[in-house]
Amino acid sequence: MTWSEVAMRGSWRALVLGVAVLVVAFAGTGTTQVPIQDRQPAGSALRPAVMGPSGGVSAGHPLTTAAAFGILLKGGNAFDAGVAALLAGGVLEQDLYSLGGEALVLVYPKKEAKVTSIVGQGWAPHAVDVDWYLSRGKTLNGEGLDPAVVPGALHAALTVLEKWGTMSFEEVAAPAVGYAEHGFPMRSSTARAIQNQRALFERYPGNKAYWSKPDGSPYKPGETIRLPATARTLQRMVEAERGARARGRGPAIVAARDRFYKGDIAREIVAFLRQHDAPFDERDFSEYFARVEEPAHTTYRGYTVYKHGFGSQGPVLLQTLNILEQFDLHAMGYASADYLHTVVEAMKLAYADRDSFYADPAFVTVPAEGLLSKAYAKERAALIDRQHASTAFVAGDPLRFDSQVKQWPYWKANVQAGAKTARAAADPQVMASLGQDSAGVMKDTTHMAVIDKDGNIFDVTPSGGWVPGAVILGDTGIGMSVRGEQFWLDKTRANQIRPHARPRYTLTPSLVFKGDTPMMALGTPGGDNQDQTILQAFLSVVDFWDDWYPNLHAAFERPRVQTLHFYGSFWPHTPGFNQLNVEATVPDAVYEELRARGHGVKRLRPFGMSGCATAVMIDPASGNRFAAADPRRDCYAIAY
Repeated sequence: MTWSEVAMRGSWRALVLGVAVLVVAFAGTGTTQVPIQDRQPAGSALRPAVMGPSGGVSAGHPLTTAAAFGILLKGGNAFDAGVAALLAGGVLEQDLYSLGGEALVLVYPKKEAKVTSIVGQGWAPHAVDVDWYLSRGKTLNGEGLDPAVVPGALHAALTVLEKWGTMSFEEVAAPAVGYAEHGFPMRSSTARAIQNQRALFERYPGNKAYWSKPDGSPYKPGETIRLPATARTLQRMVEAERGARARGRGPAIVAARDRFYKGDIAREIVAFLRQHDAPFDERDFSEYFARVEEPAHTTYRGYTVYKHGFGSQGPVLLQTLNILEQFDLHAMGYASADYLHTVVEAMKLAYADRDSFYADPAFVTVPAEGLLSKAYAKERAALIDRQHASTAFVAGDPLRFDSQVKQWPYWKANVQAGAKTARAAADPQVMASLGQDSAGVMKDTTHMAVIDKDGNIFDVTPSGGWVPGAVILGDTGIGMSVRGEQFWLDKTRANQIRPHARPRYTLTPSLVFKGDTPMMALGTPGGDNQDQTILQAFLSVVDFWDDWYPNLHAAFERPRVQTLHFYGSFWPHTPGFNQLNVEATVPDAVYEELRARGHGVKRLRPFGMSGCATAVMIDPASGNRFAAADPRRDCYAIAY
């Protein structure tokens, strides 16, 4: 029977019978409609393996990934490509990060054979401290100019380019300039962020003009948006580089950077800030620098993990790994009740130390040695009750394990009954403290990782200067970071606001070595959740290697959980003690067991966790380059 014969009979009964005949016919041939080489086993990854012999890129936006990839194809190294991604992302991804934000970088130059940290976190103006804010009745609520800090991303980007790149600023800035000048498609998340900022735009009309069409109407997703003001600022930096080119590549790049921080761009920014009664002057910009320093690190079952130091939340991951080394996670099984309970309880202990001891090391002597001590971790691990969730939030005593720091003059977490002060995750103050507004829009982050043919690795977590809350600085097209909201207005806290202090930031890139051999760059957006995403992605890779290899995407698609058992890094720093978000792909039996152990569990949709793990890897077995980006956002990976 043909489909035309069925239609001519005009009978639904005949139609159903015809369909049944066809179904039986197809069933008799098994799966012949799918060629055997294309058949996928049950449970295979949603995204294919991304592998190549030469290099790889993974970033938070397909066009950002393409910008870095294009630089690699032109002969640039990982640092050239990474800076190109950083600049392009600051144009393309402004619901997550802009060029007025911050950039925290880890680099591994193959010739140097060591990891270096570049701290592109902005600092507070020199005129302010806790008393300055309290005496004026001001807070660090995360929008406008009160929580503003000097933009750090561009200083970090050009520091990396100067020290480890091979190309000019003009070459690596070309994708960013092109997208800003000629336009790019507005993505849905950016359009939503703009729509949600109408109240801020009324206070700062320059924001509305920047994010609207020339006739004042909003851009819709898919429409081409142009950002000529940002293009002009970048072009002015290119002009400064051209004018200094005779002095050599490095000095020319410094000239581009200096025009932003010490030249006419800085003067225009400061003039705008003064017009709006913000306490900045030229000195805050001209004295600013991206700090270059040794990273923090620890070992875990034969792997070495590098993070930013204790001015970041990065060592939370290191402390948690030290604790988890005391347990056989592989035997528990990924995402079992025992596994998730143990991982969460270990993170709670590390977060209590984070909220107590981590702060800008230029102002606070952090007991880093004690916090990363294996003996200290063993002591902390003994506190984990394998059958009951902890409701306390109590820091340890790392000073006993530290040869240098023997006194701690600041607040130390000692909440003995955290559950009594817990709030629901939907509470407005909890949402604000996690970096979300009342509509649940996240002031979020992005991530970029690059590896090249020579084995150089670049890893950056940039953020800030977002559409939500950032003020566009006059005609510069630069949205000013509000990262100052991660300070405390409390003189008992180590992480209090001080003149030219940098807030203890949440941004946290990671480099992983297998023994002494570089293996993986890994990071994510997600605010306080960043190191939770990185931890679970890392454990999925290294403790359950055979379950995903060689498709790194499979390792990132596994279900995740998120504890809120800490003081939120964002203002007003409200805790979410004992709250635990669980993705829907965690089985019901595991979910109920976590509830029975006392966790305040809440279901999220599949892939509903804040974050998007992006990574590049050198396969230890073959030397091939793997790249991956999990499906929780529009992150995108490519290899060649």
